[in-house]
Amino acid sequence: MARREAAIEGHSGAADRRALKLNSPLVVQWEYASEERQAKRDATYRALIDGVHAEDVAFEAVAEVRPRRVLDAGCGTGEFAERVQRETGADVRAVDLSPRMVALTAARGVPAHPADLLSLPLDDGTFDVVVANWVLHHVEDLERGLSELARVLRPGGRLVAGAQGRGHLLNVWELLGDTWQPELAFDDVNGRDALARHFALVELRRADSTMAFPDAAALRDFVAVMITHAHLAARVPPELDGPFAADVRNVVFVAEKAA
Repeated sequence: MARREAAIEGHSGAADRRALKLNSPLVVQWEYASEERQAKRDATYRALIDGVHAEDVAFEAVAEVRPRRVLDAGCGTGEFAERVQRETGADVRAVDLSPRMVALTAARGVPAHPADLLSLPLDDGTFDVVVANWVLHHVEDLERGLSELARVLRPGGRLVAGAQGRGHLLNVWELLGDTWQPELAFDDVNGRDALARHFALVELRRADSTMAFPDAAALRDFVAVMITHAHLAARVPPELDGPFAADVRNVVFVAEKAA
């Protein structure tokens, strides 16, 4: 494991990181083997967002159809699944490729099981809503993954999929002198066409906002947990004076399965 981690971390240093594929199973396994990095990112977003919270947009897309059964596919630490269960009263199930994420979600009282989105151990037409928040860019075979998500939805069911927008945090990387960003297999531009191949209707709800970092230390800590840009943390100017407003670009896709 140490050798594989070193190989992955080596990509973050120079041009080699351009070969870093965020939908590589090895990268996904390493990134989500523990929760510290994701938990730090999530907590920072929730604490510093000034404006629209993308998670709130996703939650509303779930709650507005009053689902009875919901699947959170790629549940992460389980906070979203727990919120849906608590605030809607729906029967929520969760799956994730990472055993650690499954354990964290189960500890929140949400039934959770390890599973690959490419081969879900679930019956056809089981759920009213499937959630796949900020996870589809990690799926190695996107077409197969979307087919699986559509399969487990009932006719007329809904997929809610949060995704990153192009230009996300771009002014941060401009500040740090490195504007390279990875090309994602699923984002605000290419996601619509991918979903349209599997769903009858696709709607895009923008959730752009800013994230107000109070000082250099807060920005440095956040950059340090970004898998593609962690090496830039040392470039955060120590003399950064006052709040820095980072451009946050997110969308929530709402896709309806044919009735």
